[in-house]
Amino acid sequence: MMLLVAFLLTCAAAIAAEPAQSIPPRDSDRLVVAADGSGDFRTVQEAVNAIQPHRERTATIFIRKGRYEELVRIGRERRHIHLIGEDRKGTVLTYTNNDKLNPGWIQRAVLGVEADDFVLENLTVQNTTPYKGSQAEAVYVNGDRCVLRNADFLSFQDTLNLSGRVYVTDSYIEGDVDYVWGYGTACFERCELRTMHDGYIVQSRNPPSRAGYVFLDCRLTAAPEVTKGWLARIESERFPASHVAVIHCAMGAHILPAGWQVTGTARNTLRFEEFASTDLEGKPLDVSGRDPSGRQITAEQAANNAPAKFLAGHDGWNPGAELR
Repeated sequence: MMLLVAFLLTCAAAIAAEPAQSIPPRDSDRLVVAADGSGDFRTVQEAVNAIQPHRERTATIFIRKGRYEELVRIGRERRHIHLIGEDRKGTVLTYTNNDKLNPGWIQRAVLGVEADDFVLENLTVQNTTPYKGSQAEAVYVNGDRCVLRNADFLSFQDTLNLSGRVYVTDSYIEGDVDYVWGYGTACFERCELRTMHDGYIVQSRNPPSRAGYVFLDCRLTAAPEVTKGWLARIESERFPASHVAVIHCAMGAHILPAGWQVTGTARNTLRFEEFASTDLEGKPLDVSGRDPSGRQITAEQAANNAPAKFLAGHDGWNPGAELR
């Protein structure tokens, strides 16, 4: 009997020593995730699940520093979710997931978002699938008016799959094969895109009815061993309207003189555009060797790629104004 009492007292003390989780009010506007139990939830997915579907106002999920090894899915019914990390490098959402383990675009991503009006900032999302381990998104977004800012996105093949309308700013993206890709319209501003092995940055599969991917004032860097990099590649007969624009970007010597890699004969409708490219020191780049499928555009044409114009769509969305 004495042993039983001592055991129960030990268990009670251990439970008391753990940080108590708070109970958030129903349909709360702000939830806190903390791996040590000091927040409302221990996992990001639990917090997402606690948000009432079909909300018309923002629900903020604040994620404290820590390493969260989980897959997160945000369905179409949960609009207006804002994920914000406590520390960009110290708040890490991570998992080993890929097409061999879970086939399908959203299934193989660490973070999969199909909801509109989603915002992510100040954290790292990493897919820890090893090199040549298959297609392995860090983030998949297929929602409208979505923003990724002040964040790091790490994987190798297919790091960011953006098939919605997305604004990506002041972020770091690394990968090697088609590590920015999808069917959407996305504007990258002041980002660093780092190629980790010989490969391709972009594969834009946008249809003729919509714009593809534009990069403004970005830096295209590479790991030291990389010697062969392309701005984008496409099979022109499958995706004859592919659109990629590189505006005022600084790029390393790993970007090959041809710049664009195009297969197939349907090249006249491709929209591969470039304006005022420099090397990483800011010196004008010699673009005379570019593949003829691409073209150098004018300053006036380049101005049409500003986020307020490029992402305006049918509703006049201006993510820059919203974020100020």
